[in-house]
Amino acid sequence: MIASRRTFPWAVFTFVALMVALSCFLVSAQDAPPSDTPAAEDNAGEQSSSEATYPPPVNLVDQEPVPVLDRIDGAFGWIVGKMAATLFYKVAPEERQYVQENYVLYYVRDEGTDGPFQLAENSKLRKPEDMPDEVTEKEATAWVETGNAIKPASPSVPYRRGDLIRPGEDGKPRVRPVEYVKYIINDSAKYVLIPGKDGEPDSFRPVRKVRAALSTDPADWKSPEEIKQMAEHGELALDSAANGPQTPYLFTEYDGGVPLVVIWLAGGAVFFTVYFGFVNFWGVPHAITVVRGTYDDPNEPGEVTHFQALASALSATVGLGNIAGVTVAVTEGGPGAFFWMMLCGFFGMASKFVECTLGQMYREVKPDGTIQGGPMNYLVNAFEQFGLKPIGIVVSIVFAVMCVLASFGGGNMFQGNQAASQVLKMVQNSDIDQLDKVQQQLKTAAAAKDLEQIPVLQAQRTTLQNRVDGFERQFKIGFGIVMAILVGAVIIGGIKRIGAAASKIVPSMCIIYILACLWIILSNVTEIPSLVAMIFTEAFNPEAVRGGILGVIVLGVRRAAFSNEAGVGSAAIAHSAAKTDEPVREGFVALLEPFIDTIVVCSMTALVILITGAWNDPTLVHTKGFEGVELTSEAFKAQISWFPYVLTVAVVLFAFSTIISWSYYGERCWERLFGARSVMLYKAIFVGAVFLGPIFPLSNVLDFSDFMILSMAFPNIMGAILLAPTVKRALGEYWQKYKAGEFKKFK
Repeated sequence: MIASRRTFPWAVFTFVALMVALSCFLVSAQDAPPSDTPAAEDNAGEQSSSEATYPPPVNLVDQEPVPVLDRIDGAFGWIVGKMAATLFYKVAPEERQYVQENYVLYYVRDEGTDGPFQLAENSKLRKPEDMPDEVTEKEATAWVETGNAIKPASPSVPYRRGDLIRPGEDGKPRVRPVEYVKYIINDSAKYVLIPGKDGEPDSFRPVRKVRAALSTDPADWKSPEEIKQMAEHGELALDSAANGPQTPYLFTEYDGGVPLVVIWLAGGAVFFTVYFGFVNFWGVPHAITVVRGTYDDPNEPGEVTHFQALASALSATVGLGNIAGVTVAVTEGGPGAFFWMMLCGFFGMASKFVECTLGQMYREVKPDGTIQGGPMNYLVNAFEQFGLKPIGIVVSIVFAVMCVLASFGGGNMFQGNQAASQVLKMVQNSDIDQLDKVQQQLKTAAAAKDLEQIPVLQAQRTTLQNRVDGFERQFKIGFGIVMAILVGAVIIGGIKRIGAAASKIVPSMCIIYILACLWIILSNVTEIPSLVAMIFTEAFNPEAVRGGILGVIVLGVRRAAFSNEAGVGSAAIAHSAAKTDEPVREGFVALLEPFIDTIVVCSMTALVILITGAWNDPTLVHTKGFEGVELTSEAFKAQISWFPYVLTVAVVLFAFSTIISWSYYGERCWERLFGARSVMLYKAIFVGAVFLGPIFPLSNVLDFSDFMILSMAFPNIMGAILLAPTVKRALGEYWQKYKAGEFKKFK
């Protein structure tokens, strides 16, 4: 379909301009960029004479060698930080002041020596009476085992290497290479300053571990005088350069607010819902009819059926986000976050309708019958209709680059890594349990200061750990090879083979997962009314989570965006390949995705997490540090002892289906950038990434890829809004034909 020159849609443009202007105004109104992390004590400089009441920190720089993989991953850290600052920039946050407890002691000795570790000079100013002035290696080992000292780089020694920096007589810094032990008294407590109201005094309230909300118990609060005394005793982090010499312990942060990408995704979804008359509500029955194959004409242009297109797109979204994402949302935001997650899923149905209709409307059918479609195509048309084709070409290229990069990380390596980890956990379950048992014995011995038993238990742990690590390395290589072969066998066949595989995998894994959830839900059916009431109550509870009601909303919307990808534009690539000459019909099919993904499947997970109480279990969440898939697995295990094995199979299937679907998204964008002849090169690189995913846990690289997925929303929603009037006209024409019975039925 070739776009003609049209009158500029001022109503649509005004909406976009207002959103951008509002965001820019609120952002510019801030005094400084948000920051949740105070300056590190280790790198702070000496205090000036005007700050004599505050003990100067120990200036010690760690010098342990960084592994090559960590260096590669770290290189992406700066980029990820900048992307996070942009995508999750908090619009209209609330400025607040806080103090960060950083009560630590350093024990040092010259590098290469064997004597005891002596208390560092500046640590003497903050040492409690019950702490020693020196410790032996055995005593330091006991500290490490009890978790009081930071972990060393090597398990065979209790110390790390670094440079202790102190001012020399000539004013130049004097560097002393040392081996050091960092003893932690308390470095996690954070207190937020709450100004008093109605004559009440100011108070510092601790941030709770549960959902980062402030403590409501006055017994936990501290007065400004108590906080100052803590600073004078050296228990708080200090930064005189940033905070001033009078209160170097008082940091500023911006809490709450709405991330820019959430505004863009949610704003676009609400706009499409209203603009198209709540098509996400009244269009569902017709969408189901289409998916059942009622209008499937095998002679229409395209490569896959409506159902296969839906399954292909769903296989990229129904996956770890439904198992892990909703668990993260409920754990971090409480039950109320799930309410907003569902609401976002409902509005996201309209976004999917628009983008997938456009994917069909502006697709290119090549001479060999294959399809090239998606935002890469319609973004050009969105700007071309206003005589701005060069801008449209640039924007489409930017989108294609983002999609290719996203396909290697979040759509590939992350999936394989998580699947391998889950299978490995099941296979090594007995060894891991035994290792945990020895670790607990070590903690007990260390707490009792049994210096003779500690080396014996450490030797047992080392033997077990080496066995676990050795098997893990071999297993992940083998898993990567098998996964790469299976993925390669599917993606070489293109969208037809991907659609055929997805149409079998997606229904199977959804049915298995939903049946297991229903078993638990129906077994606890009497609890459902109270749980539903709690979901609605907590959704509007200002004290449920950090940031109040707005914080709960943001958590729910953010996880929904990760889960169903509505507004990102990826699904439009899969739906553009459907066999139909009615673009609007495919849009109806697409709006079922967020419904199935978020409203149905995510609801199952949320109810199970709430029924079992895993979301609020301090032992699982804080002591053991479980999150995502691990926490979901524990929740199911509490009700069905054998279900973790079923969940492992589901995770592998979810990961596999997501990988093959994202391979198609990346392939189409790669072809748009480099031409059809280079597609096999992309597939080879993609299969290589499948192999590497389980082996290399590069967190920053994967975060970079995830941010690419969210970044795709900016050009995609802009193009969809500019073309919204075109879609609305097409919807009106289609619905008139449908009501008149003009469409031929094949079933």
